Amino acid sequence: MLPSLPLLEEGKSYCIVVHNVSYGMQIIEKSIDGGIDNTFIVKPENNIGIDEIRQVIDFLDFRSNDKAKIVVVYEADKMTQEAANAFLKTLEEPPQYAKIILVTSRWSSILPTIKSRVQRINIPFPTECQELDDFERHIVFWNYDFFEQIKEKKYSIVNEEDLFDEGVSDIDRIFTLKSLIEKYQNANLDEYVKFVAKISKINNITFLKLFSKVVSWFIFKSKLSDEEKLKYIKICDEIQSSKIANFNYQLTYYVLFMALFDSQENNGGGKI
Repeated sequence: MLPSLPLLEEGKSYCIVVHNVSYGMQIIEKSIDGGIDNTFIVKPENNIGIDEIRQVIDFLDFRSNDKAKIVVVYEADKMTQEAANAFLKTLEEPPQYAKIILVTSRWSSILPTIKSRVQRINIPFPTECQELDDFERHIVFWNYDFFEQIKEKKYSIVNEEDLFDEGVSDIDRIFTLKSLIEKYQNANLDEYVKFVAKISKINNITFLKLFSKVVSWFIFKSKLSDEEKLKYIKICDEIQSSKIANFNYQLTYYVLFMALFDSQENNGGGKI
């Protein structure tokens, strides 16, 4: 069961810190009581720029009715310095009829000037996730939208040749990728190289993010040193938050496969 937010007072700014933003979205949607005219939501695709913050400030400029105005800014860690500077005064002194709610899964990336002007609220991850295995928990920890499907085991491992079909769901791709990586880590070098070459031709941002999330689990579970793990997991995290234009796909895939190679070598297993 999703937790509810504590009572949020009008005239204050908050930052909800969650393990992943999709989990935060579900909690916010359950908890806030505001109509279309009273709620302004920022869901950034990339960075949160000054234009979005100006829209927030304009929205808060007047009271529309007897209800409080609510502003929700998801992924607040994506706020640019310029946007943050424009937001500081409003965050520090919101209108008495307003509640400002920032949401982030990366508190450490929130600008210090923002941190000092909000009340932090930590939302723990649901205890029911303890019923899942390590990999399932890893995926839910990343994206809570998958929780019900994983809990009910409503996912399939598809044939390798079907992996790239448009009709295959993200959750099926995730578990199929895990299975394929385990398979090819124990294959001979020629087969592994062919697998690397096939994956590296996929110039699709969504697929790359799914692949990097699966790779990050193999790294986390490996016997690599903490320093090596941190290096590779940081690369995976950067892929999750990067823009499409930033990618050299083939090079990025090769870096991820190098991480898999290093993790397998340190585990002392496989034929590669």
